[in-house]
Amino acid sequence: MVEIAAVTIAVLLGGLLIFLIYRAARTYDAGSHATFITTKGGEFYGALRAPVTLWDPSIKVLRDRHAPDITIMTTDAGGTQYFEKTLVNRRTGEISLRVHTCAPRPFVCRTSDKRQLLIKAKVSFQLDIDRIQIPTQLDAFGATLGARVENLFDNAIGEHEDQDVFAHQREIEQRVLRELVEMESHSDPNAATAMPLGIKFYEAMFSYEPTAKELNKDPSNGPMAYDNEHLDDLVDMLEKANPASVELLLRMLELQTRQNIVSMLCKSGGLVAFTASELGLSDRTVERASNGMNIMKPPAGSTVSAASSNGNAEAAPAQSAPVDPAQAYYSLGAPKAQQQTSPKGN
Repeated sequence: MVEIAAVTIAVLLGGLLIFLIYRAARTYDAGSHATFITTKGGEFYGALRAPVTLWDPSIKVLRDRHAPDITIMTTDAGGTQYFEKTLVNRRTGEISLRVHTCAPRPFVCRTSDKRQLLIKAKVSFQLDIDRIQIPTQLDAFGATLGARVENLFDNAIGEHEDQDVFAHQREIEQRVLRELVEMESHSDPNAATAMPLGIKFYEAMFSYEPTAKELNKDPSNGPMAYDNEHLDDLVDMLEKANPASVELLLRMLELQTRQNIVSMLCKSGGLVAFTASELGLSDRTVERASNGMNIMKPPAGSTVSAASSNGNAEAAPAQSAPVDPAQAYYSLGAPKAQQQTSPKGN
């Protein structure tokens, strides 16, 4: 009897152990944070919505090599490092239902004035448990989502000029979010349709910066070294500037151009002579005489006549105008040869 009782207890303990092991292996912690995809007879059976133990052995959970492949491209908190993130724990088959951020790699977008902007976009989304079978059956979920986000931002930004993107940034983000939600719900028959991805969108945002483009490598081209994009930058800057500032800037550019001309001519190694008027240092005209001397014409109206106090028209002495350094120099004429004096004798 003791042996029978011992065997009975051993069988009961074994059955209890098997029951506990089976229960632990078939219990899944599903809920608002995660779910599991189940099949029955090879067909989709449903997604688990709460912690449950699957006692029916014909109900299987997709895991290991049968687990769905749901990955997205995202970025770290600083927005500098991009990496691929999976939403499925393949070992257990758990699918995350938390809110995630999809951030495609930076892409180049062209505005309406043919300017190029480097766009960094990202959207916040969550897998919809009611349509969870859609992303689980997609072969490239992350690539499809990233391409859709990139295309919508490209279309929305491309309708504005580059200087207007900042002013309409919030409007662009709201438009992209509205289109992403519409593609999932198909509530508007006039809106653009697309294959739903089985997700819920909560936010769409982007940042941008102009692409760095070098000028023409040959600086001797002068103004022709500027391409259309850099000329457009100059136009945008000048049209909003103070007229006095623009005039000052143009004067500085003129003086810099004159300096560049002098520097280039002096590199020839020969003797180069410039007049004050040629360098823009004097407004007086210079005529070159046949004997090589420079003759500078005095400015018109240099003499001023004044009427006397008794009403008689008497010639008043001409007021002396400020001496122009250039005129004073050219008035000296050509240098004369110095006579050599012999030393006096004792």
